Amino acid sequence: MRFPLRSCLLVLVLSLPVGGVHAQSSEQGGPPDAEATGPGIHFNGYGRSLLQQTGIGGTRLDADTTTAEHLTDGEFLLDLAVNGQPNDVTEVQGVIRFRNEFGGFFGAGVSVEVRELWARGIIANVLRYRVGDMDLALTPYTLYVPREDGVVNEPELFRPQKDVIYHEAFFTGANERRLQGAHLDFELAFDRGLEVARVQGFLARLRTTDYTTTPNRFIGGGRIAAVSSRFGDTRSQARLGATLAYTWDDLATGQADTGIRNAVTTVDADLTVLDRGRWTLHVLGEAGRSAVVRKREADADGSAETLVDESDTFLEAGVAATWRNPGLRVAALFIDVGPDFFSGAAQSKRVDYTRTKSFFHRIGNDRAIRDVTLFDLGRDRGLYTFRVADQLMPYDPRYGNVLPYGPATPNRRGLRLEARYAPAEGLLAAALDAALLREIRGQGTTELKDFRLVRAEADLQLAPLLGWQRPLVLTLGSQIEQTRRGGEAVEEVDLSSTLVEAGLTAEVYDRLDVLLGAKRRASNGRDYVPQLINFNDVRDFPAPFVTDDREALLGAGLRYRFREGIYLTIQYQRFRYHDAATPAEDYRLGQFFALYSMSF
Repeated sequence: MRFPLRSCLLVLVLSLPVGGVHAQSSEQGGPPDAEATGPGIHFNGYGRSLLQQTGIGGTRLDADTTTAEHLTDGEFLLDLAVNGQPNDVTEVQGVIRFRNEFGGFFGAGVSVEVRELWARGIIANVLRYRVGDMDLALTPYTLYVPREDGVVNEPELFRPQKDVIYHEAFFTGANERRLQGAHLDFELAFDRGLEVARVQGFLARLRTTDYTTTPNRFIGGGRIAAVSSRFGDTRSQARLGATLAYTWDDLATGQADTGIRNAVTTVDADLTVLDRGRWTLHVLGEAGRSAVVRKREADADGSAETLVDESDTFLEAGVAATWRNPGLRVAALFIDVGPDFFSGAAQSKRVDYTRTKSFFHRIGNDRAIRDVTLFDLGRDRGLYTFRVADQLMPYDPRYGNVLPYGPATPNRRGLRLEARYAPAEGLLAAALDAALLREIRGQGTTELKDFRLVRAEADLQLAPLLGWQRPLVLTLGSQIEQTRRGGEAVEEVDLSSTLVEAGLTAEVYDRLDVLLGAKRRASNGRDYVPQLINFNDVRDFPAPFVTDDREALLGAGLRYRFREGIYLTIQYQRFRYHDAATPAEDYRLGQFFALYSMSF
């Protein structure tokens, strides 16, 4: 593949992580920081100007006469945030987006839209409120965005394009979900028994009506959390919480006669059994229940019909120990998530595998759909969504088969292990996760699948070891998944997947960095991926999912940091896909891009 230099363009990105762009939950948020900026009107900005060239080649394209070998696309974008603080306890913000696709001149192709609107403040110096756009997370089983596919410990080289995706999909990096509605919270302090209690509630609209067959869909609920005082010589302490997330369709809007109700209620606890100063011992967990109902409302003769009525429970319980020095935490948790447990706001994935890719979606003379790859997951923002799905979303077993829907994945029982090592000042920060799980109910058979997961990541500061005077950081990540099932030959499942990541960030001159990164995925074996109806009921198994393929993504680039929040990066990435069963399907992708990013 060749990339003509005339097609390579610089990308200007104005990046706006302003203090008010992302809402905060009650345990994170606070009143508007008027003292920092002062009452009045303030302007901030987020923008980008992205131009990239992508090429495709390889065996699959040798006889292809229909697919264009090179695509050039880009955009110039500015998100201008107008932030107003009329007084010390009120703040409003609107974000106006100006966007022009690459190649649009003299106003051609320019769009202007309002991207974000919100207001927040504090009432009587007690009650905090926010209306409009907000980002909110409760617990992993109620309102939560699971971790993304195809990532363990993202190398710095791949972060610029991923940050673009995060901004477009409203991902904050803290498992928060973008909602539009209202949020209230307040705290109560106590003299004895309890230290503090926090209360929050919210109401948001997930879907708008079309005034015919699609009704408005809402989600509401809240959380109460309390922290006790410390007791006795053991300095024991209790953190308790109760959470509700309730999703429903408002059939009073439009002409729809069918709607859903999905209620998820949980209680959680983190009990500090011993606190010896240097180390602590905890007992922790969360348990709850989901109920989902789909009903057809009464018709002319007054009869109503219940189409779906399911409920199930989950339990997560275990122990954890922490050592403040050297910053080590280990935990062992037993989990049991029922086969019919459904929590749409916690199980909805970041990636929608049914969406059309924005580049090279179909290739070959037969115009076959190209599978999603590591390259797409790192570049194609069109695959990502922050929406809450109506039922369990499709997933790709090659990227996540053990917990495809995060901690709230239904039909799982077993043990989960965690370890974190992060000293305040050290050369190494590392994390290790493992899961040994089994199905609770078989899918299409009485035989049960066994799941194994090991995920490890590490950041190593090499400069002190090598005597380098500037920052030099090595990032490593690895994920191994195995799925097994016995029985007759038609029932057998044996699928293994491995994902490895490595990256190097080296400052070679004042604020000039060399970036290197690599990812490799390999999958082999077969599994049965069910087609679902009624939220998470199995309808059919169209065919065994068989894979024996490899992916490799390599990249290199330079980055110059003008100051905090402003940088220029120029990169080249190369991707190769190999299918051992059908080598004629092999292909490769390449990409060159330059990005200038600014915050102001």
